Amino acid sequence: MTSSGKKIFLYGGLLGGIALVIGAIIAVTAPKLTVLTTQLSESDHIVGSKESKIILIEYSDFQCPACKQFSDVVKAVVSEFQSHIAFAYRYFPLRKIHKNSGISAQAAEAAGLQGKFWEMHDVLFEKQEQWAAMPESQAIEAFKGYAKDIGLDEQKFEKDLSSSNVIEKVAADEKSANKAKVGHTPTFFLNGKEINNPKSLDEFRKVIRDEIEKNNK
Repeated sequence: MTSSGKKIFLYGGLLGGIALVIGAIIAVTAPKLTVLTTQLSESDHIVGSKESKIILIEYSDFQCPACKQFSDVVKAVVSEFQSHIAFAYRYFPLRKIHKNSGISAQAAEAAGLQGKFWEMHDVLFEKQEQWAAMPESQAIEAFKGYAKDIGLDEQKFEKDLSSSNVIEKVAADEKSANKAKVGHTPTFFLNGKEINNPKSLDEFRKVIRDEIEKNNK
């Protein structure tokens, strides 16, 4: 199979998986699309053009299977349009249904303090099935192993994992999500307006392209 063929197969299988799990994963469906008033801040984890007028914000839960399914689609979109948009990931752990959602968010934030948020972001989704069902103490040990694998200072990571700064950052993201009445994960806001989760990679591309064209007029 060609490289292009592999990509088509990957996205086809990926998006088919989204369709199968989406109904079972969404915790509470918001009755209508909402508006996000929180702007980008220095504490946000951002990729792309930070000066862009086009801002895509995702509220996500590392233990959410739908978020895992969407993560590769988001990565593809951001990679394609990173010179035109700013993309920020924010934590919205669904603690009532995902027992390790809070501590996994803290693991990502602790990695971020060493400049490797996105590396931990990727490995948490990649290995989600391994740690999701573990007791929290075992999940923490798994996260320490991931920290070592991505080249973090293990002692600092362990200390930061339960630090007040890390806990407060996760809580701040949750607060902004609740203020915007986010009810499910993943939830995306494009320039402050919630969008319906795109059903395909091409649909996501179109949403971004339309916003770029609108801002270039």
